[in-house]
Amino acid sequence: MINLYRKHIFPYLLDKVSRKLNTDRQRILPFLTGDVLELGVGTGVNFSFYSPTINSLIAIEPDAALLQRAAKQKAVLEVVQAGKFYLVQGDGHELPLASNSLDTVLCCLVLCSISNPLRALSEIYRVLKPGGHLVLFEHVKSDHRVTHAFQQVLNPVWRPLACGCCLQRDTLQLIKQAGFLTDDLLIYRHNDLPALVGTMLEGVATKP
Repeated sequence: MINLYRKHIFPYLLDKVSRKLNTDRQRILPFLTGDVLELGVGTGVNFSFYSPTINSLIAIEPDAALLQRAAKQKAVLEVVQAGKFYLVQGDGHELPLASNSLDTVLCCLVLCSISNPLRALSEIYRVLKPGGHLVLFEHVKSDHRVTHAFQQVLNPVWRPLACGCCLQRDTLQLIKQAGFLTDDLLIYRHNDLPALVGTMLEGVATKP
């Protein structure tokens, strides 16, 4: 039953929910330039928003069921016509990439579910060139006292249903701890999302 949920039901639900944030993707993805890594591609919902001017894209996803759906979306990605595209099964804890090799990394609703986010952020830092950018759109812990209390109470139930997603992760602090400059990051309340997952971290962090 668990395998059925992870392979078929959760990917379908994730894809439906993710597409409600397409306006946000139109705002965020133009920041991607040069050689790009997307970490945790999910069902590939971001692919159609990529600019054809980027040089290359490496898209990594650990879940085989989600990767299957992402492969179906690959055909609509315009960058394939102008650059190189690699779809890889793997996770962010050990990136199969050379140090100082990428211009931009995208984390879009993925750092909430990585088991060791600091390790993943350290790997992102390693593979980015000096001056490279980490582009972020993540839900994070709420600073609202009542909402945060609900996040704490519900997190043990939420995580298995959402395949590892954590409701109360302090992602901004982890990004700072990994060594990134965070002056261009913003935390705000997203009006179209429920309060439990509606506190967003958005913007560009920079490797010095």
